[in-house]
Amino acid sequence: RTTPLCARWNHKALSSPATATAPFTSPSTRRTYSSSNNNNNNNNASWLLSALPNLAGPSSPQTIHARRTLPYPPAHVYNLIANIDSYSAFLPHCTLSRVTAWTNPSPSSSPREGNDGASTTTRWPARADLTVGWGPFTESYTSRVYCVPGELVEAVSGAAQTTIPASTLARFGYDVSTLSPSSLLPSQKSGEAAAAPGIFESLVTRWTVRPVAATSSSGTAADVAGGWAEVTLSVRFQFVNAMLGHAVGQIASDKADEMVQAFEDRARALHGK
Repeated sequence: RTTPLCARWNHKALSSPATATAPFTSPSTRRTYSSSNNNNNNNNASWLLSALPNLAGPSSPQTIHARRTLPYPPAHVYNLIANIDSYSAFLPHCTLSRVTAWTNPSPSSSPREGNDGASTTTRWPARADLTVGWGPFTESYTSRVYCVPGELVEAVSGAAQTTIPASTLARFGYDVSTLSPSSLLPSQKSGEAAAAPGIFESLVTRWTVRPVAATSSSGTAADVAGGWAEVTLSVRFQFVNAMLGHAVGQIASDKADEMVQAFEDRARALHGK
């Protein structure tokens, strides 16, 4: 079924054009190249990505936004966003999504499943890995993830830091001593060699969900159980290399729109409408 007429869609790119991004991630772990019938294409992609860091300094920070009103209860939409393990099942270009660390819920908490199959326990994602692919190469990403239940999901990587107050995060089981960028990778803690840098100097991906009044197709208020949800995506990032940012930055806004659309399609598949 198509999106209701009253669904609002708005996106805005700030600063210079950005690049295609995946939610909750910033490159930090590894880069691989997929098989191809044309080995020269793979070699060219590998050479380009390895050579670019030597050609220019970091790009300027950039921000993109996307916003949409969805005809689903805010709790359902929030659970979809917080359920990072499911991303590879529906997000474009995402081939792997895995939560690798969780908050520590109180002993009295008991696991239960929400209506959409997403976890609604008081245990929340604290770190996640994703792999996304474009053409002949793939990038694997690691992020520190922070959830304010029912309202906000924020992922930060590289030199970026969360904008959520430490006192708020502590209420939901986050270890506030690990908020600095140096805590990003377990290998850095264990004394192993640091991973090769990715394409981002820093990345902050912020999803906000808030309730709004449901509206009928005629534009009048509708009595819908649970109300509707306004979803806002904000992605602020800085490329390690300015030339790379210029080369692929033309599609940033489209990718932000595509990500929000993917969550709407997922909600429709699970809940109808």
